Amino acid sequence: MMGHKSLSTVTERISGPASKAWDVGDEAARRMLKGADIIHLGVGDPDLDTPKPVREALTKAIEAGKTHYAPIPGEYALRDTIADHASWLYNAPVKAENVIVCNGAQGAIFATFQCIAEKGDEVIVLEPYYATYPAVVTAGGATMVSVELDLEEDYKLDIEKIKAAVTDKTKAIIINSPSNPAGAVIDREAVRDIAKFCCDNQIWLVSDEVYWSHCFEDDHISPYAHIEFRDYIIVINSLSKSHAMTGWRMGWAIGPDHFIQAMTNYSQAAQFGINQFVQNAAIAALKDKSTTGEFNAIFKGQRDAFCEELRQSNHLSFSKPRGGMFVLLDVSASGLNGEEFAWRLLDEENVAVVPGFGFGEGFSHTIRIGYLCDEEKLKEAAKRIVRFTEKLAHQG
Repeated sequence: MMGHKSLSTVTERISGPASKAWDVGDEAARRMLKGADIIHLGVGDPDLDTPKPVREALTKAIEAGKTHYAPIPGEYALRDTIADHASWLYNAPVKAENVIVCNGAQGAIFATFQCIAEKGDEVIVLEPYYATYPAVVTAGGATMVSVELDLEEDYKLDIEKIKAAVTDKTKAIIINSPSNPAGAVIDREAVRDIAKFCCDNQIWLVSDEVYWSHCFEDDHISPYAHIEFRDYIIVINSLSKSHAMTGWRMGWAIGPDHFIQAMTNYSQAAQFGINQFVQNAAIAALKDKSTTGEFNAIFKGQRDAFCEELRQSNHLSFSKPRGGMFVLLDVSASGLNGEEFAWRLLDEENVAVVPGFGFGEGFSHTIRIGYLCDEEKLKEAAKRIVRFTEKLAHQG
């Protein structure tokens, strides 16, 4: 019997430990299909519907025959609308020529690192980091360097720690604000400091801003607002979180001219453009400025209700998120690591969460929980988590 032919080494680089972070959620989804009554707070997919005007724009686009190939970097009307939206968001001008439309923010960030980093390069990420970052960074051969942030400081960006990690091989730094999984928001001064540092040292600063519309106490601050540093800044954004369009896979990158040209060449090879009708619907979404405020208020209320209930336990530690959709919960006092806690929580309390090992080596004692559904269901989930934790703590 003949064996399998060997695969490319890239398949090893994209299948590290973090790729298993979703296993608990996948199992929960399988059980739910069989009728299990599970509160699923794993995948960042809120139970909100895409706004009706956006859905209607999609239907109109299909009926109008918008089902053909689109220009590789995106329909010009959409790129122009993204540029207008970004100009409003950053209070600084953005040109359509500096925008490329991508297959979701995930597609945008993967393509970005294919274009900017390779073997011999180092990329700094802030830990806890989003679980796909290791694969994104290393797929092209670069090495990921983690800089761990502290719970006691609410995961505040520490530029001195970042500077200490920089070497002559450092090609890029990723920031994510509001962050997934911890909900940390980088303040205005720190954003400017990291942007200036990267520009001064000719290091790419990749700013993942998909949760920009979910800032609860602070304004969203982007390094791209600093025009003088833009030669080394790339912004990743999408409509997934701002307009409840996770399944639409509509994202983009903003950056300097030569970067956009490289991304266009990559897109030509990888996907040959994004479907027209979704791009038309995206225009409708971006012109709607009211939905983001409504969604922000909903998530702030859900965060407050959920965190208040979690505080009923004396054995759970967390930083109250200032943005985003998630709480990163330290479950060490339970006597279990995050993976053990997540599996047993699913089995014993029918609540699905994500174990923290996927967010960095220093976070195997945590779980990530999304405040993704209505307040009553979140309160019930929190009561189950507290009950489960207290039971384990007393057994210990």
